[in-house]
Amino acid sequence: MTAEELIQSGMLEAHVMGQLAGEEARLVERMRLSDPGVRAELEAIEEALERQAMAGAVPPPAAIRTALMDRIKAEGRDHREVPVRSIEPRASVDARPWRWLAAAAMVALVVSAALNVMTFNELRSVRTELARLENDRSVLAEELQVHRASLERTQGMLAVMTDPRTDIVLLTGTDNAPDAKARVYWDRDRDQVFIDVLKLPEPPQGQQYQLWALVDGQPLDAGVFGMGDDAASLQAMKAVPGAQAFAVTLEREGGSPVPTLEAMVLIGQV
Repeated sequence: MTAEELIQSGMLEAHVMGQLAGEEARLVERMRLSDPGVRAELEAIEEALERQAMAGAVPPPAAIRTALMDRIKAEGRDHREVPVRSIEPRASVDARPWRWLAAAAMVALVVSAALNVMTFNELRSVRTELARLENDRSVLAEELQVHRASLERTQGMLAVMTDPRTDIVLLTGTDNAPDAKARVYWDRDRDQVFIDVLKLPEPPQGQQYQLWALVDGQPLDAGVFGMGDDAASLQAMKAVPGAQAFAVTLEREGGSPVPTLEAMVLIGQV
């Protein structure tokens, strides 16, 4: 231990007040003899304690002072030599300076705070991961629902297409749309009608394709149908009993009560 470390440790104050023993006391005495700085610091501490003691001293009563002086004079007349006994510094039970306790408390506080921060960060990471997993689970559930709906729709389409009771009517293009094609699936027993658009141009803005069934020589509205994504799958139309033919016309959006014959784009016989 260097002289500076010894001065900063608080051991000099404890030594002056008789609170050091053993190796610590011997260390202070060695440093007092070998280091002028330690010696000067010890003297300064002793002087400060002495000044503090004198400042708080209370003068004894005059009677006690007189009795004490008379006793000293009487003992001086009957003077006997008394062997001098060296007094060892009074030991204390591990009386360390308060600054060591404060330092230990501060270290414990810092360690506790660090552990709290680590625990909080770990908890926040776990919560973030749980939130991410929950979000992934929700996304997967939505995707599963979409795939399930698509599977059910596909199974329904296959059931319609492969049902032996279903008549398949091929609709071909007219002069208005020579390349147009579509299929009508008609279950004559249950009057169910489905249309599968194979090829049709996109209708102009404000217009929509409408399916018609020829029943007893009269056109019967079978409903309007969509294009785009819906054109890739079967679309359920209105029920039609006893149809002899099917046709598609281009009508205003929402449909028409009667077909516009000059706007017919598809036709097919049952």
